[in-house]
Amino acid sequence: MIDLRTYPRPFQLAFGGIALLLLVVEHINGRFWLNDLRVYYGAGEALLHGTPLYGVAHGLDTGIFKYAPLLALLYAVFALLPYSIAASLQYGLIALAFIDGLRRIDELVRERLLSGKPPAYLPLLLITLTVVVHLHRELHLGNINMMLLWLLVVALQQLDRGHLDRGGLLVGLTILAKPHFLVLLPLFVLHGQWRALRSIVLAIGAGVVLPALFLGWEANLAMHRAWLGEMAAHNATLIYTGGDDHRAVNTIYSFLHRAVLSRWLGAPSSAEAYLILAAVAIGCGAFAVWNRVRRRPQAFLFAYLLLVGLVPTITLTDTEHFLFAMPLVAYLIHRMVPKADPRWLAFIAVPLLLLYGGNIEDALGTYSDVLIHFGALGIGGFGIIVLTAFVWARSNPRDSGVSNP
Repeated sequence: MIDLRTYPRPFQLAFGGIALLLLVVEHINGRFWLNDLRVYYGAGEALLHGTPLYGVAHGLDTGIFKYAPLLALLYAVFALLPYSIAASLQYGLIALAFIDGLRRIDELVRERLLSGKPPAYLPLLLITLTVVVHLHRELHLGNINMMLLWLLVVALQQLDRGHLDRGGLLVGLTILAKPHFLVLLPLFVLHGQWRALRSIVLAIGAGVVLPALFLGWEANLAMHRAWLGEMAAHNATLIYTGGDDHRAVNTIYSFLHRAVLSRWLGAPSSAEAYLILAAVAIGCGAFAVWNRVRRRPQAFLFAYLLLVGLVPTITLTDTEHFLFAMPLVAYLIHRMVPKADPRWLAFIAVPLLLLYGGNIEDALGTYSDVLIHFGALGIGGFGIIVLTAFVWARSNPRDSGVSNP
C-alpha cells in the first residue's frame, strides 16, 4: 500500500539525488557548460552594459537571443552573479521544476482526467524514462522549457480551481517568454474564460511596459521591434529538405512534405507551411468545439494540455522543447499501467513513445543519426498528440472527470 501522506516524496528524493549526482559528474568531466544559459546570461549582461541585445551572439557563435526583453531583464539578475553560481542556480531550478511538475502532472491526469485513479510509482518511473533524453539535454543546456511547462501546469491548476486571475497571469507570463503559446487564447475564448483572458492581456501588457522603466520608452520599443524581427527570421524555414541543419526536421510541415506533399508540390514554400498550419488549427478547433458541444467533462483541461504539447511540432525548436508533451505522455502511460485501456493502446502507444524518447545516442550509435534525419522525434510527438486525442474522444466521459470549467 502507498502512503498517501508521503506520496510521491520518495520518488522526488530519489530523482533529486540522481540530478545532484549528474551535476557532480558534469563538473568532473568538465561539461558543466549550460550553453543556452550563456545566451540568457549574455543577454542580461547586454542590458546591464547597454550593448546590443538582438542580432549578436551571446556566448557561442550561434547564441542569438530570441526572447522578449523582459526575459533579458530577469536574467540581468543572474548576470550580477559569477557564471558558475548562475549556472548552478539554473540547473537547480530546472531540476525542481521537473520534480514538482511531474507531481502536478500526475495529479492532474489521475484526479481530473481519470476520475481519481489511485497513485502508483510505476507510472512516475515510466514517464521519467520516456522524457529523460529531453530532460538531460535541458539540464545540460540550461534552457527554460521545463520551467515554462511548470508555469503552464500551475496556471492550469489555478484555472481548474477557479482562480482565474492568478491562472491568467501565469499563462500571460509564459506567452511573454514564448509567444507560441498564443495558441491557447482561442480555447479561452471558446470556453468564455473572459476573466482569465483579461489577466493574460494585463500580464502581457505589463511585461511589454516593464522594461521601459529601466530602458526608456524609445529603447524599449526598439528592442521589441528587434525581438519580433528575430523571431520571424528564426521561423522563416519550417520545412526540412536535407543537409546538416536539422532544426526543422521535427515539424509537422517537414513530415507531411517529405512523406506526401513533395510528390505534387515539389520544392517547399511558405504557403505550404501556412496551409498545413491552417489545417492543424482547423482540426484542433473542431476537436475543441466538439468536446465543448458534447459538454464532455474536463474538455477545457484536456484541450489546454493538447495545445501545449502541440507547440513543438508547429514551430522551429530544439529537441528539448518536446518536454511540453510530457502531460500527454503521462496520460498515455497512465492508461496503459497497470492494464491497457483500451486493450490495443500499448501496440500503438509504445512505438510512438520510443520514437519520442528513445533516441539515446550513446546506446544507438550511428542509428541515432538515422532517427534524427527522418525526424523520428517529430513523428512520435505528433503521433502522441493524435493518439491521445483519439483515446480521449472515445473514452467514457465518466473516465474524464466530473466538471467542466
